[in-house]
Amino acid sequence: MKTKNTLILAVELIEQNLTNPSLSIDYLAKNLYFSPYYFQRFFAASTQKSVGAYIRERRLTEAGAEIKQGASILDVAIKYCYESQESFSRAFKSFHGVTPGQAKAGGILSCCPKLNLQSLFTRKVKMDIKIEREQAFTIAVFERKFSPLTSKREIPRFWDEFYEKGYQKSVPPMLGVCIDLSETPEDKTGEFIYGIGSIKEYCSSIPKGFKTYDVPTRLWGKFYTTGKMPDAIQNLWGEVLSWVDGSDYKIVPGFDFECYTEGDTTKDDYVSGIWVALEKK
Repeated sequence: MKTKNTLILAVELIEQNLTNPSLSIDYLAKNLYFSPYYFQRFFAASTQKSVGAYIRERRLTEAGAEIKQGASILDVAIKYCYESQESFSRAFKSFHGVTPGQAKAGGILSCCPKLNLQSLFTRKVKMDIKIEREQAFTIAVFERKFSPLTSKREIPRFWDEFYEKGYQKSVPPMLGVCIDLSETPEDKTGEFIYGIGSIKEYCSSIPKGFKTYDVPTRLWGKFYTTGKMPDAIQNLWGEVLSWVDGSDYKIVPGFDFECYTEGDTTKDDYVSGIWVALEKK
């Protein structure tokens, strides 16, 4: 399945199910054969919007149009899966800036149009790709749990914290490690663990509060690009997931690695990479 087709299917599934109470990240991921964890990352990296935010904004856009045309506020609230008119009105005002009643009286509304898929494929990130098998190794990381909704903003702050605590003196910050929790109850929120650290043998000591993980022997897809941090690595994620989606491989859940080299992270020629574990589809 090609990436463009996957996004087309995702957008169409959302449009067809805007009034379906079952519409959720899990519902979409199941129908598109992604884990919820990777589906959220795939969608956000490709569209720059979280799945939940897009669904909510599309529902409120369509609800606003129907209210403008004279539909009952309560009927519209129920149609678009709100538990009460009050909860719908709060969400409506938060998005549109006016109440449903003000909208019915002619208030100006906000709009989240259906995604223009053509525009999603105009940006390309240059990357080098290698598919290689690596023997098992152990990593040591300073870790925290993140939500896909805020990780793009919060993870760079987490890196600042790592340096402020001086951990780089004993643990070279060569890896950003994403740990997939999609097989656990956190499935519904899409939360994941992100750690900063190194291969254990490169550490002079392991600070208190760090965790170690044994990474099994795997076939790895290794993707490298150049550019300033953090934009380069964030943009690379979209390209990696797009490449995997259109390839003969699928991602093995577990560990994903952001790999950082020595150099000036503010320069256009700074080299960074992503490793994902792969197996044939």
